[in-house]
Amino acid sequence: RTKPRGLIDLNCSYLYQVHDSFFERPNCFQLVERELPCLATVTYLCSDSQELTNDWMAVLRPLCVPQMGVAPKLQMLKFMKSLHLTIMQATRLPSKIVPSPYCLVSLNQVKVCRTRPKPGPDPVWDEEFILDDIPPDVLMFTITVYNHGKRSKDSEVAEVIVELSSLQNGEEVEEWHPLTGITPVGDWGAVRLRYRYFHDLIMPCEEYNSLKELLLDPSLEAVQALADVSHRDRNPLATSLLRIFRNECREHDLLQRLTEHEIEREHETSTLFRAASLTTTLLDLYMKSTCTEFLTEAISDTIHRILESKQSCELNPTKMDNPMDACANAEFLLKVLDDITHSIFSSAAACPMPLRYICGCLQRKVIEKWPEDRLVKTRVVSGFIFLRLICPAILNPRQFNLLQEPPHPVASRSLIMIAKCLQNLANLVEFGGKEPYMEVVNPFILKNKERMISYLDSLSSVGDRPEIEEIPVKSDPSRDLAQLHHICVTHLNDLTAKAKTQVTLKKLVTVTDMLKKHKEKYQEMMR
Repeated sequence: RTKPRGLIDLNCSYLYQVHDSFFERPNCFQLVERELPCLATVTYLCSDSQELTNDWMAVLRPLCVPQMGVAPKLQMLKFMKSLHLTIMQATRLPSKIVPSPYCLVSLNQVKVCRTRPKPGPDPVWDEEFILDDIPPDVLMFTITVYNHGKRSKDSEVAEVIVELSSLQNGEEVEEWHPLTGITPVGDWGAVRLRYRYFHDLIMPCEEYNSLKELLLDPSLEAVQALADVSHRDRNPLATSLLRIFRNECREHDLLQRLTEHEIEREHETSTLFRAASLTTTLLDLYMKSTCTEFLTEAISDTIHRILESKQSCELNPTKMDNPMDACANAEFLLKVLDDITHSIFSSAAACPMPLRYICGCLQRKVIEKWPEDRLVKTRVVSGFIFLRLICPAILNPRQFNLLQEPPHPVASRSLIMIAKCLQNLANLVEFGGKEPYMEVVNPFILKNKERMISYLDSLSSVGDRPEIEEIPVKSDPSRDLAQLHHICVTHLNDLTAKAKTQVTLKKLVTVTDMLKKHKEKYQEMMR
């Protein structure tokens, strides 16, 4: 009997992530079915949220090709492989063949992410990709340079292959790789890459209980120590920590304590939460995963209106086809700004209560530290709600599940103008002489300053810690704890040095070393 069409045989399938850059939308993954070594069928899937994606992958992963054959008593063991890759730049690309190059990344032959097109022959991309949960069959990654065709199909030009077996576990490498072209003759240039490859054993979840207790301790000293020493691992650290705390319905504690700690260490209000840190990364991840309903109510109607309209909001004369359009564009932009601010200011109730509580904690803490600064409580909240949530969602609506398809070029420029104006309003700052064409928006900003202050105060007016009503996020705690242990091992020397002055960290160092020895015993049992 033949298999029904469209049915996926999980017994011979591998589960791969799909990076947001590949389809320019989040929450995608793929099943690669290999009934024969030379034949693969790829099925792409997409869910409505990161939580659903995690749930689907957690359910599918055990049903796919087993990671490796092991003795029955070791069946509870799993393996973790991840690649942190930055495609930095290329040089000497043949400009006639590749006027608009971009890079596509494949694990084995499975495409997972891509850069944006840049002008050749020496493009600078500087795009970072974090590829977690790499399947066990992956032996290499390939960077393929394509030319982005305006009227024709994109064409493959050159590639470089990096064998994972040649990489040291956890070691960062940055180097130039010569490209091999579609013909063996001639110089096809080179691409500069930075990457770190991790591969590690995941022990049974109960083995990590002592580490979990330390991380969940109300003082959060272990978390803060990791934040101080693991800057390169900020994203995986934040992702795993947030999942662990959300599983325990303790995300309040994590976000509140870390934001307060950052305020305590800051001396200037102008730089508060402006730099990338574990705290800002955690809040970015948390807002993106919980605020879809809020964003839909606040800005979705305006985004769809911009997509459906033929009128532009462009004010920059260098980007207009006809300078005579300036007045009509400005009139339309101001009307859109009135509508979107009304929608945003009416949407405070849709903002998740835990986030509103965190905003209230932020306001109270900054007032306590800078009582003479009347506007600091407004700017600290606007820095998260507008700078890190609403404005990025306007600029990239697909990334926040507000659109299915990318906006057309005119709409994209209009969305940029809207986000730019809202950001200045949120900062309570008018446009100056550097951009004289934007000064037409200043009356709108002056008119709405007090409304913005009232809105952010209302949004933050949650004084009592709300109960978490949501069902704990489904994830694989052992995988997240293994990732956190790997980060501890990577930075063990730094943690040991800090433990000399912070006695409470000695336990984290001891537990890290103990788990390292346990892992070595499991590895011996597998040989």
